[in-house]
Amino acid sequence: MNDKQFPYMGYQWLQIEDGSIIVGINDEGLDEVEEIAAVALPAENDEVTADEICGELDSRDGPLNIYSPVDGSVIELNEAVIDTPELIRDDPYGEGWLMRIEPANEADLKRLRADHNLDDE
Repeated sequence: MNDKQFPYMGYQWLQIEDGSIIVGINDEGLDEVEEIAAVALPAENDEVTADEICGELDSRDGPLNIYSPVDGSVIELNEAVIDTPELIRDDPYGEGWLMRIEPANEADLKRLRADHNLDDE
């Protein structure tokens, strides 16, 4: 992880950027799955709920659930990881990001920043 990314739910990473949250899988998550066969994510503009499952990585080891950090809307998907799931393992903190979420409430961003001692953008 770089200095702008921080862990979430143990095996995900988050990055706050331009008022939205980028979601990815960290090394701990990748240790749980040998090979990622498919990626299931919500569609753009879908609503997601804080701390609830909004997607999954499918592998021979079973699914790895993806959780939303906030209530909000999916504003961007990384289509590259849907087409080429290995990208998540090859570059989990860069090109292997999963989705970008726009929080429904600005207070959620402030809470995440405060919880992880991050400066405001």
